[in-house]
Amino acid sequence: MQNSLEITKQLNILFVDDEEMIREMMNEVLSDTVGHITLAVNGKDGLDIYTNSLRPYDIVITDQTMPIMKGLDMLTKIKEINPSQKCIMMTAHSEADYMLRAIEIGIEHFLIKPIYFDKLDEIILELANKITEEKLAIERERKDRLEQVNHAFTYSLDMLVSNIPIPSMVIDQDDTILVYNNELACIMTGTPKYQQFLAKELKLSDLKDETNDEDHSQFCDWKEETIQLGNDLNCTIDSISYSVKIKKIVAEQLTRVYVVCLIQNTL
Repeated sequence: MQNSLEITKQLNILFVDDEEMIREMMNEVLSDTVGHITLAVNGKDGLDIYTNSLRPYDIVITDQTMPIMKGLDMLTKIKEINPSQKCIMMTAHSEADYMLRAIEIGIEHFLIKPIYFDKLDEIILELANKITEEKLAIERERKDRLEQVNHAFTYSLDMLVSNIPIPSMVIDQDDTILVYNNELACIMTGTPKYQQFLAKELKLSDLKDETNDEDHSQFCDWKEETIQLGNDLNCTIDSISYSVKIKKIVAEQLTRVYVVCLIQNTL
């Protein structure tokens, strides 16, 4: 488990204030606990930096009263760009009427001047923990969706080959067997590669005819060439020769999947 400093050292913070002394002081204080700090001199400068940054900001800290563009106006535009952006607004007691509007746009925290740095550190750590939890939740959701998609995809492939009346399988672009039908399982039963086949650790190239050297090159980078040229391939299982028929069924982005059927060769 990470400690507090390890968590806050991962943060990228944008600090906006028109007073140079405050910017320098905040930069010096936060540099001990925060990974990276960017300084802006007013709301317009802060908004320009925010929108043009190649690295997302975890937290935006801003003063309210500044020339050219006030802090709340900047945060309003930032929240329009990224509603989940974590923000801290610094205000004077006389500016309390801005708080209702700030709450409406989703500002997470307020600091009343003068700023107590212990309190600021506490708020930053709280937001850092929240950011970490949100990232973990997003990653868990992504993995869950991927597992669901993979399960549905594998199920559809399984249904596909189960309806083919000859030994058949689906392989990926690395020649790994993903799913197979009962007919293929039957001819693999009792062969030296049967356990490897059941564990789905078998590649189609493992089934090549060991006695036929000329087929070796065909099982290296052969799938697309075989489809384009219409060539027949052969493999041997338990001393029985089969003709290999292959067809590409999926080509999404860089992933390719193929259905492969084995037809027993006759003398």
